[in-house]
Amino acid sequence: MFAAALCIACGGGGDAAIGPPPPPPQFNIDVRILSEMTPAQRDIVAAAVTRWTRALSKNLGEFRFKSPADDCFRGQPAMDETHHTQIVFVTVGEIDGFNGGLAGTRACAMSARDTLPLLTHIQLDRVDLDVMERRGILLGVVTHELGHALGFNPLTYGPRKLAEGGTTDPYINGRTARAEFAKHGAWYTGVTVPLENQSGGGPNDPHWRLFVFGDEVMSSSIASGYKSPLSAITLGLFQDLGYTVDFSAADPYEVRPLFGDSRVVPEFTFMNDVSRVPPRAFLTPLVRD
Repeated sequence: MFAAALCIACGGGGDAAIGPPPPPPQFNIDVRILSEMTPAQRDIVAAAVTRWTRALSKNLGEFRFKSPADDCFRGQPAMDETHHTQIVFVTVGEIDGFNGGLAGTRACAMSARDTLPLLTHIQLDRVDLDVMERRGILLGVVTHELGHALGFNPLTYGPRKLAEGGTTDPYINGRTARAEFAKHGAWYTGVTVPLENQSGGGPNDPHWRLFVFGDEVMSSSIASGYKSPLSAITLGLFQDLGYTVDFSAADPYEVRPLFGDSRVVPEFTFMNDVSRVPPRAFLTPLVRD
């Protein structure tokens, strides 16, 4: 089995002696690729990780991971280590064939302190991987799945009571996400911030509503030509989840109706890409004397 570790922003810096305080330390994500991927594909994964690490920071605490092989997914290595960053396993495997679901994410372990994911598994569909790369959407797909792996997930925001509404009009009620939506989507007259309402999942569908958000990276669909911007609205949700956010890292984005300015029609759906199976473990941060 092929295995590669890709740790983004794992270095540390010294304290400044004089002058203004330094910015908060970057957020670390330990990405472990367990399947064969080309160098170009691994570079795309690294670029997707950087999109998040330049925007987020968070002191998760230190956690002990101890589990047998195949504990959360087939092919997961046995673990016996102490870690202070989130771990994301990435594999390439069979999901549902050509042009179906492109990827999926499952939370394997979460923090008992704040329900943030600590150990997650992202699987990319083997049949669609080269197609995603050729069509220029692999970066958007991996960025999207990492958003789920970091907490845009009903297993995280549900216990925080950050989502409300029924199946016809679900929405996120986080204060920061709503404030950012008001800045960038003042035209919208519905309840903000709207989650996807076409899957029947209601507040448990962790995607922005396609017909409102269009090509935003956490919308429920993607297509060739999508820029998949990581917006201040999505970063606002992550601030509501407890991350420290650098909003200057957000991509330019304004909320516009999907067909209001001849945007590209979606080709692929992300619906059902997040597993609702409860995590295998809730871990409590270690207390150091």
